[in-house]
Amino acid sequence: MKILLMEKNLILLSRIRSSLGGHEVRVGTNYEGEDIVLISLEQFPVEKVAELKALGAKVIAYCGHKNVELMKKAQELGADLVVPNSQIVQAGSLIESL
Repeated sequence: MKILLMEKNLILLSRIRSSLGGHEVRVGTNYEGEDIVLISLEQFPVEKVAELKALGAKVIAYCGHKNVELMKKAQELGADLVVPNSQIVQAGSLIESL
């Protein structure tokens, strides 16, 4: 499966990427037809969720667990799944649940 990972924090990026073995993962900011997009809501505008959904992507959005309003907004904009950072490091398992 092709995955776009929209993450700038190198430590978190490494942890997420290591959970995605067996998938083709690209780190970047531009959607190029990947099957799934993992997007950090703390580093990219939450409105990007709606843009990605309009392009046909499945979207898993994530942020710190205290950012409840941001998580709620991502759900309203159509994210397929919204999780705290503590869960995104298990991205491989999350993708299977979509």
